Order: sequence, then structure tokens, then C-alpha cells
Amino acid sequence: MKLNLKIIIVGLIPLILFLSFAYSYMQKNEEMQKHQKYLEETSKIRIKIKLLIKEKQEAILLISTSLSSNQNIKDALMANDNSKIKLKLFSLKLRKNSSLRNVWFQVINANGTSLYRSWTNKSGDNLLKTRSDIVKMLKQPQVISSISIGKFDMSFKSMIPIFEKNKFIGIIETIAKFNSVSNKMKDAGYNNLIIVDKRYVKQLTNPFTKMFIENYYVANYNADTQLMDLAKKNSINTYINIKNYKIDTKNNLFISVYKILDINGQDMGYFIFSKKLEDIDISDVEREQRIILFVFIVIFLSVGWMLYYFYIINYKKFIEKQNEILECSVEDKTKELKDKSEVLKYQAEHDTLTKLPNRLLFLDRLKQALRHAKRVNESVSVLFLDLDRFKEVNDTYGHEAGDKLLQSVTERLKECIREEDTVARLGGDEFTIIFKNLQQNDIIKVLDKIMHLMQTSFQIDDVELYTTFSVGISNYPDDGDTPEILLRNADTAMYKAKDGGKNNYQFYNEKMTKVISKRIELENDLRKALLNNEFVPYFQPKVDAKNMKIIGLEALIRWQHPTKGMIYPNDFISFAEEIGLIAEIDNFMMISSMKQMMLWKKDGLEVGKLSINLSVKQLSSKTYLDELKSILKEVTYDTKYLEVEITENYTINNPKKAIQLLDEIRSLGISISIDDFGTGYSSLAYLKKLPINKLKIDRSFVKDIPIDKDDIAIVKTIIALATNLDLEIIAEGAENQEQVDFLVKEGCENIQGYFFSKPLSAADFKRFVLSFS
Repeated sequence: MKLNLKIIIVGLIPLILFLSFAYSYMQKNEEMQKHQKYLEETSKIRIKIKLLIKEKQEAILLISTSLSSNQNIKDALMANDNSKIKLKLFSLKLRKNSSLRNVWFQVINANGTSLYRSWTNKSGDNLLKTRSDIVKMLKQPQVISSISIGKFDMSFKSMIPIFEKNKFIGIIETIAKFNSVSNKMKDAGYNNLIIVDKRYVKQLTNPFTKMFIENYYVANYNADTQLMDLAKKNSINTYINIKNYKIDTKNNLFISVYKILDINGQDMGYFIFSKKLEDIDISDVEREQRIILFVFIVIFLSVGWMLYYFYIINYKKFIEKQNEILECSVEDKTKELKDKSEVLKYQAEHDTLTKLPNRLLFLDRLKQALRHAKRVNESVSVLFLDLDRFKEVNDTYGHEAGDKLLQSVTERLKECIREEDTVARLGGDEFTIIFKNLQQNDIIKVLDKIMHLMQTSFQIDDVELYTTFSVGISNYPDDGDTPEILLRNADTAMYKAKDGGKNNYQFYNEKMTKVISKRIELENDLRKALLNNEFVPYFQPKVDAKNMKIIGLEALIRWQHPTKGMIYPNDFISFAEEIGLIAEIDNFMMISSMKQMMLWKKDGLEVGKLSINLSVKQLSSKTYLDELKSILKEVTYDTKYLEVEITENYTINNPKKAIQLLDEIRSLGISISIDDFGTGYSSLAYLKKLPINKLKIDRSFVKDIPIDKDDIAIVKTIIALATNLDLEIIAEGAENQEQVDFLVKEGCENIQGYFFSKPLSAADFKRFVLSFS
């Protein structure tokens, strides 16, 4: 009996150990899963509050922009009389019809004096001594949108300069509180507390809520009482210094914080959020725990039953078999945990689409490579590769085709590197390669191989696609000694390759940093140019050279920069396309040119048909047709006097889509011309199907006639082609009498070029027309 009891005790020991292991594993797994859930909840909160803040900034900026055009406000500023300004009623309408419950307005004249405030009858005081932002605005009128601390509260502020006949006459300022943002977060299930940092409390000379915690001001009148009590009890620093989240088990709360920074990057305010733990969905965590528990129970019962069975049959066999089962179980579980760990590690370090190392693994390998190179005095090279025109593939064929193209590009890159090298995808269309101890000549050989492989088209979903790489290269130790510096400098060199026409590579040098600075400066200047109406249309006449009559004009953009003077389109149009501003510029040109045409028509000046150039990106936009209809409705322009010029390459990339869009444009009564004809590779099969009215012979074929035999043959062929397709024909770039005479003789009577006139301002064009007639 004693022996049997001993056998039972020995048999129970593995079961007890198994239960201990199972309990420990489930506890750790549950903690890990919950931690991930709470991180996701933190991210969701911060993204939502960031979007709500941006949404409200844009809303008050839109209101300010609208009021900057209000004639009553302009008249009041000109007359220095605020009696016509009725913005209190406007505030009430906003309160009634929108989420903007607390909005105030101030009108300030060009001397910095407050002419009108919607929240008080006080006016006439000079703000220059107390408001540095107004001093800045008077020196350089511009749009200012900010979050700041005033005498009453932390608030959104938007200031827009007001102009009358291009003269700066004052400022409209819109001020809004954070209450609507707080309410929307509360409606989304997050109780909140808005706190102003103690460094700004001195500025609050007349605080709105009168509520403070320690030396911190409570900004929202509907602040959550539970959070206020906790902050008072546990110290406000406990909550404003939360890194990701805090779990208050006593009150069953999830707590997180979002920081609002001032212009110096310092903490200005804090959104503290709380949510009941039971309101956070952790059902998938609980479901996984139940599955694991079920597995452990099955294992436990199976082992227990076998223990009992073998004890009855033969205790020796039972002990041997139990040992075997336990060993297998431990090995399987160990292998399972190891496999799961390896899978999670792989997913964290690799791009899901291409299976290449991601930025995290790339930087780690680069760090290891640099550590080894420093120890053995070797070199390390970093290549930054960016696909050219990849966005056009996504816009034209969809993101699924773009993903397949990235996968095909990945396979070609793998063919070009050694086993010890690393190729990674940082995201989007950006790839990187690490070369260890490879000389410059060998790097160039690899780059030549990459460029050669990229010349072959990619077959994606029955469509032939072409793409190339722009590549930047930096080297350790010459161009940097840390992963971050080498990657940044390779990126800088890549932009130099882009500027060089794409499909090439550049090695980094210090001058490229200045190039990138100029790119940033140019982008800022372009955005200011759109806000400040610095773009102006110039007009080049189109002439019937046989009858010496003006038949139309082409609108050509010029940029009148306030400090750099006149800037021509070759210096900024391609860059505007790259950063996504070309659509706004195209729309501006169309509206301003059509308005000028209507003014000339009102004055009795007949100048024929207006031609507008449209970019490929504008035409590729899904919303372009709706934008065009909206512009025509706004300007009320007669479309029989409008012609759009499109490049030949637009029709090549996606002819079926081009035919559909051009049909819809032509149905509006707009003529369509193919610009720069002959420089692309148009298929005649598609050309005859395109709903176009006119071909324009490119200046490159006109400049050497009637001397160059090849150009003569090309021009005659294009004229004959237009005649046979019953299309109008016009030539651009004519600069002398011989060129004009040749074109007229061959049947191209409509001509545009410096022989008749260069592009002219609106005033000069009017004088030209009057003198020409």
C-alpha cells in the first residue's frame, strides 16, 4: 500500500508542474495581449484628438478667410467705423447651425488698433505692445493659424490679412475655445480634462473657468469631475507625464494624455483622457485565453487519464510512458513558443508586401555593419533608391497594380546584390541597399546592372508598365559615421538624381544639402504664392498668317515673386507637379485667364479662342471633371471660346481612359488640342479615335526649317496627317519670315511664335491687339 501511494505521489508531480507552467504561461500571455490592446487604444485616442484639432483649425481658418472678403468689414476699416460690423449675430448662427459653439471675432486696422471685438464693446486700443503676432502680421501680411494662451483661455486663433484693391487695410481674427473638441471626444467615449501648463498661467489674467489644480489651469468648463479629483489627490504630474497609458485598477480606468506644444516645442497644454476598462474591447484576448485554457485542460485530462490507466495496468509502464509524454509535451510547447516568437520577430522586422527587411531591421544591420567596419577599417555604402513616377501607376491603374509592381521590382533588385548585402524597403516606393567594403567602381557596375534590368517592361495584369530608379549613394566614413546621417545623405543625393532628370544616380557631396534647402525654400514660396496671388497669366497670340488676323491666344503662367522678380514656368512647374500643387495652379490659371477674356469681351476686344495647358496630373485626377464643371459654372464662361491643350504623352499612357475623359470634356463645348505633337509615340490607331480638334506642331521641328531636311519631312507629314484626319493644324515657335512662309505654303496658316509676339501681360496684349488690327 505504501508503495502504491508512493507511485501515485510520483505520478502527480508532473501534473502539478504542468499546471504551474500552464498558469504562468497564461498569465504572461494575457498581460502581453492586454498591453498591446492598450497601446492601440492610446494610438487611436491621439490620432482622433489630432484630427479634431486640425479639423477645428481648418474650420476657423475657413471662417476667417470668408470674412476677409466681407465688404462691410472692408468699408468699416476704410472708414474707421465699426458700426456696420455685425458679427455677434454670425456667432449665434454658428452656435445654432454648427459645432462651433464658442467663436469670437476681432477686427484690427493696419496700425494695430482694435476696431471691433465681438465679445465686448471695448475698441480703439493699440495691440502692438501686447501682441507680437500682430506686429509680425503688420510687417508681413500672411495667414497665421495657431493655438495659444491669451488672457482668458487656451484657444485656437486664425488671422487673415484683409486687402482692398491690393492694399493691406487690416486683419480679421477668429478665436475659438476647445470645448467642442472636448465634447466630441466625450461623445466618442473619452472623458477628458484640458490642462494649461503652469508656465503659461501668468498670461491668464482673466481665466474663463476659474479652476486650477496646483499651479495648472483647467481649460474646459465641462471637465470630468472624476479626473479632476484624481489629479488633485495624486498630483497633476502623475498624469501629464504619462508616456503611453496608465491603468488605474482601483477606479477601473484606462488613462492617457495628449500634449499640445508651443512654437518652441515645449509643453503648452495637455488633454488627459479616461475610459472605463470594461469599455475597451479585449474579447479577442479573452477568446485566445479560453482556447489556451481549453488546450491545457485537454492535455491535463489526457495525461491524468493515462496516469490512472497505466497505474491500474502496470505502474512501471505508466511511469515510463508518463515521462515520455511529458518530455514530448515540453518539447512541443517549447518548439511552439519558439516558432511563435520567431514569427513575431520576423513580422516586426520585415515588410509584409515584399518580405524585404523593413526600416527597423535595415537600421539594425547598418549599425552592425558600421560597427564591424570601424573595427577592421573597411567601408560601408548606403544606396537610397526611389521609383520614378510610381504615383502615376497608382493613380492610373490602382494600388493593387502598384503593389504587384513593387513585388516585381523587389525580385529584380535581389538579382543584383551579393548574399552578404542587404536590400530593404523603407515604405512606399523607397528601397535601400547596404554594401560592405565595395569600391566605387564596383558600386557603379551594380547600379548599371539595376538600370539595365529596369529597362525591361513589367507585365502587370495584362498591362505593360515601365519604371526607373533615381538613386543616391553615401559612403562611410567620408559621408557620415552613423546610420541616420548616412541614410539622410543618401536621401539627399537621391533628390539630386531626381532633379537631374530621374533614371540616374548621384554620389553624395556637401553641396547637395544646399540643394535640398533650396527645394524646401521653393516649396514654401510656391505655397505662399498661391495664398498671395503671386501667379499671373501672360498671353501669346495665335495668328492666321495668311490673312494676318488674330485667331486666339495661349495662356502661359508667370510667377511674380516679391523679392526674386519674374520666375518662368521651367523653373517651378515640374517641381509643383512633384509636390502636388499643380492642380491648384492649373485651376488658378484657368479662372484668371477666363475672367480676363470676359473683361476684354466687355470692352469690345475680339481675340478669338483661349487656350489653356492642362498637366497630366490634373487630367489623371478622379475629381478633375467635377472641378472643371464647377469652374465653368462659377465664371459663367462661354465654352465655345475655350480650348484645352494636352500633351501627347497623356494619351499614350492610358488611351482608353484618355478617350473617355476627352469625350466628356468635348461634350461641354470645349475644343481639344494635342500640344507638342510629334515628340511622343502616338499610335495612329488611337489618334484617329481621340475626340480632338487640333494638332500643334512642336517648336523643335519648326526651329530649323526650311533648312533641315528631316524637320521639313516631319512637318509636311504632320500637316498631311491633320488634313487627312480633318483636324485643325497650328505650329508653334516660328521666329523668322522664312519659317512663316514655308508653313503657310505647306498648308499650315495658323502660327504662334516670337515672329509675331512673345507672351505678353494682359495690358501689353491689349495694346498688341489694337495695334495689330
